[in-house]
Amino acid sequence: MIFLALRNLSRRTLRTALTLFGVSISIMTLASLLAFGQGYQRGLRRELDGMGIQMMLVPLGCPYDAAARVLKGRTLDTSLPATATSVVKSDPAVVLAAPMLMATLPRPAEGRTDLWVGVDESIRPLKPWWKFGAGSHWFRDEASVILGAEAASTEMRQIGDTLYSPETGQRFTVCGILERSGTSDDSEFFIPLVTAQRMFHQPNRLTAIAIRLRDPALLGQAAARLQEVRGAQVVTLTEMMGTFLNLVGAVRTLIVAVAIVALGVSGLSIFNTLLASVLERTAELGILRAVGASRLQVFGLVALEALILTATGSGLGLLASQLGGVWLEQFVRRLMPLAPDNALLAVTWSVLWECTLIGVGVGMLAGLYPAWRASRLSPTEALRTE
Repeated sequence: MIFLALRNLSRRTLRTALTLFGVSISIMTLASLLAFGQGYQRGLRRELDGMGIQMMLVPLGCPYDAAARVLKGRTLDTSLPATATSVVKSDPAVVLAAPMLMATLPRPAEGRTDLWVGVDESIRPLKPWWKFGAGSHWFRDEASVILGAEAASTEMRQIGDTLYSPETGQRFTVCGILERSGTSDDSEFFIPLVTAQRMFHQPNRLTAIAIRLRDPALLGQAAARLQEVRGAQVVTLTEMMGTFLNLVGAVRTLIVAVAIVALGVSGLSIFNTLLASVLERTAELGILRAVGASRLQVFGLVALEALILTATGSGLGLLASQLGGVWLEQFVRRLMPLAPDNALLAVTWSVLWECTLIGVGVGMLAGLYPAWRASRLSPTEALRTE
């Protein structure tokens, strides 16, 4: 019966190919959607959980955008007064407060923009993934610089080398090089906070203050007190993650609607293909019935064709989602510059099974009527029509 079903589908090669294309596109869309949702949530949780930061103090504006930019190594248009650090450190719920100043240095001749980050030693406990290469050490003076792995490779610098910044006229000594971590830190230049404030003409100003609490249960109380700092606002990492996931959920709902429409169109395509095939093979099906084929066998033949179409189309769609995942992820990252550094598309076995079951289910549902109609053909009427 499988051979007969395959032969029937191969009679109209173009029609079958277009049907397979429609099914594969809809399944590829659905698989990419489900994989993106899981990958984004997993990556975001991993990044935020690994930072050891419960909240951040950022300048007035959109708090979630500001916090996300700081976490991803982006600069802000506004800043905080340095006096906010002492206020934060004096709060009884705060165990660690790490001030930061970020600034960019465009280098158009080389087609890149460097990010310089002013920090002090309080940042180190909040960067648990930092691992220093051999011979590295913390800042020894205000003219020291620590390079991310990518920055060191781009600048071709080693420990003890001199690094000159022509844009600012500053000269540094490389005191440390970080091992590659897969985060935005890899491409950044870290210098003492006071040096950054002087270098970028931001005396006594900060981009943000990262905060770790003595007890996460004190989050609400600490946030309420720190919210009173003039020119600043508090954003908790839990709230930020929830907001981002809600935004992703809203976009995901929209894309789900698109995927449902695509599945519906592919189902109609399967329905049209099988029904047209049944009508074209009326005499052939009548002969099958005349030589002893039961209604159930005829029904099963057409249903098998629907199964072959949907299973093949689903397989091609899943394969396309795997092969095209890299390019799709690059496209998504351009639209979401603050996305996690981890892989955004997580094609798991659950995603594969779910998409396969949905694809086959839609196809089989679309093939029910053509299969039923074929099984109801009377041998005499079919042969008379011919």
